[in-house]
Amino acid sequence: MYQLSEVMNLIFDTVGLGVTLILLNSGIVPKFFYLILGFVCIWLSNIFTVLEGFIFPDLFNYLEHGFYLISGVLLLVSLKKEIWESIK
Repeated sequence: MYQLSEVMNLIFDTVGLGVTLILLNSGIVPKFFYLILGFVCIWLSNIFTVLEGFIFPDLFNYLEHGFYLISGVLLLVSLKKEIWESIK
């Protein structure tokens, strides 16, 4: 069983990721590789959240939380890299 809030969250994240990718391709927003990968991992986590309501709930629950972990690491690496470059 799925919840409407999870589906709405996935829709809003998909729109936000699409807008971000369009802005990146146009050159308006600077390209931060690890930051974008972190956002993609959060988006994948939301996909797994919705999928676990339909099939293989244990598998998709592990994938969801695993990708949240990976996104946290990627966002931390992006922040560390940005701070390190601003110090130099």
